[in-house]
Amino acid sequence: MIDDPDTGLRPVTFQDHYEMVARLGLQTAVPEVIERLYGRALHALLYGWFDYELMVVACGQALATLEFSLKTRLGAPAAKMGGLKPRLDYAVKFGLLSAPTPSAWGDEHALLASIRNEIAHGSDHVYAPNMAEVVFDRCRSLITELYSPSAGQEA
Repeated sequence: MIDDPDTGLRPVTFQDHYEMVARLGLQTAVPEVIERLYGRALHALLYGWFDYELMVVACGQALATLEFSLKTRLGAPAAKMGGLKPRLDYAVKFGLLSAPTPSAWGDEHALLASIRNEIAHGSDHVYAPNMAEVVFDRCRSLITELYSPSAGQEA
């Protein structure tokens, strides 16, 4: 359900879903391969309207794109690291990413790494569109920050 200011509560439509996916696009220049991989994730998210099982596939691809972005941006040191969390920590250490802000759920970097591991190692969970939207929003924000012109300038 959506709380529409004009009509009150109403069912989510495909148009609502499409607009949510469109809002989650990358807003900064990134290497073509990152744009292509993230676009693949967005396509899976869009098709998740027809089959909620694809929401998990979409989130897995978004998280894999984040991890690939870190490996690409960090270079050789990141290639030897095992997992998303050490790569996020390394990017923070060298000023390419801001430190995660604590939330009600804890460290967002640890949470993303946990979701990534759950998807990569098998799970029967199905993610609702609003959960997928949060995962995508965080991945998009981190990828954008990683490739921003100011990333690493204070390091």
